[in-house]
Amino acid sequence: MRRGGQVTGVRQGGIALLVFVIVLALAAIAYTINSVSVDQLRYEQTLTTQSALTRAKQALIDYAVTYEDSNPGEYGILPCPDHFDSVVPDEGGSDGGTCGGTRENILGLFPWASLETGILKSGSGQCLWYAVSGEYKNPPQTAMLNEDTNGAMRLHHANGDIKQGALAQDRVVAIILDPSNVLPGQNRNFDDSSLCGKDYNPLEYLEGNATISNSTLSGGELVIDDFINSGVVNNVATDELATPYNDQIITITRKELWDAVMTRRDFLTNNDSAMLQMTEALALCIAAYGNNSTNRKLPRPAAVNFNGLDYRTDANYNDTAAASYLGRYPYIVDDSDAALGTTLGVPNAPNISEPDLFKKGYCNALAVDSGSNINLNPAYPPPPPPAPQKPPEGYTTWKNWKDHFFYAVSGYYAPSSAPDTGAPCNATNCITVNGVRYAGVVLYAGSRIGVQVRNEPVAGDVDTKNSLVNYIEVINPIGDGTGDYTPTDNDIAFCIKDENPLTVVSCP
Repeated sequence: MRRGGQVTGVRQGGIALLVFVIVLALAAIAYTINSVSVDQLRYEQTLTTQSALTRAKQALIDYAVTYEDSNPGEYGILPCPDHFDSVVPDEGGSDGGTCGGTRENILGLFPWASLETGILKSGSGQCLWYAVSGEYKNPPQTAMLNEDTNGAMRLHHANGDIKQGALAQDRVVAIILDPSNVLPGQNRNFDDSSLCGKDYNPLEYLEGNATISNSTLSGGELVIDDFINSGVVNNVATDELATPYNDQIITITRKELWDAVMTRRDFLTNNDSAMLQMTEALALCIAAYGNNSTNRKLPRPAAVNFNGLDYRTDANYNDTAAASYLGRYPYIVDDSDAALGTTLGVPNAPNISEPDLFKKGYCNALAVDSGSNINLNPAYPPPPPPAPQKPPEGYTTWKNWKDHFFYAVSGYYAPSSAPDTGAPCNATNCITVNGVRYAGVVLYAGSRIGVQVRNEPVAGDVDTKNSLVNYIEVINPIGDGTGDYTPTDNDIAFCIKDENPLTVVSCP
């Protein structure tokens, strides 16, 4: 019996040991499976978040690229966010009527319905947020938007260093944010009848460190706002800091947006190019001024350097009483009108009562070589309803790109009361292009190249629009009524021929 009992005890001890080993093995397997599941879950959440952010970014860029299709002459516009709980527009719609002040940055939920992306949610199940620079939104719309318009936001690394936007031309035009998981102190209300909660309080979703807050914009026109991405600081995840933040961010820079927009046919060198047609139309408008002047003279240009004035304002593109022969394309030509004087008491200038060149009556239907008629007159009667009551495409295009157009007039054709003698101009009083003398030339400055910088004197930025070398590349722009204006790079040029009547040709 004792021997049998010993055998039984040994067997029982062996079974217990086996059970213990099995339990340990199962625990180890469970722990391994659980660890793998957590890592896999985090990985899948990261992929979902990155996919949502990337899709949102591409949808915004596509919107900017195609905006001109339904809004002629307007390029690069981005939608307002959904930042106001209202019946119209529906949830996910861009709040066009409540989009802050002119040139004021705005923050809200990503307008997925307006962009037709479907609801975009991050790996944490949150709908995305979106901020847009003030000059890139519509409405209200800025007075000039083109490829040189800087963004008004900067992005910082988790450690506070600037990641994007240290230089004015590198600032961000749009930011898309994943608010990620709820952090201590946040209370997110969710309307069960909604798709994204209809909670428009960014404080409950977006955070930052002690100096930068993703949830609060500075407000006001042309004010720069800072954002900060989550990450790791001193080996500690930012969502575990004393002041935690966990927003995941993707940006759209000025260059990214315009690299896409500039692939449109409007900016290529072909007969359909909007900029080629505009340059020709602007030259035709100058020639029409001369042909309708009694003494067949042309207006002076506007200044290159606005000396601190706003390059976005039409009225600042004003010819001057100074003896200027080279500058930006003029919108107001009252000084030139006066310089043409009178003949027998009658003004030599065309329609002298109207100081605006485009409104003198000769630039309403300019026939360019492509067969199009370009209307530069902003006051020309708009089309009858139900057509959109907007200024004509020609003027709208010039309005947004006016800082890119330059004009040089020959000394012989500069404004004066002297009558036209009919003699051809010569080397001492005429400009040339490719060895041919012309009365004048209109140039479109293509995209910046090399070290060219074209910043406006706003938001504390240094004015670099005031320098001709940041725009056109021609052989010898003396600016004294002579010189060689042969383009050497990516500029477009149309020449006004030295003949009667004045005609326009593509510069050879």
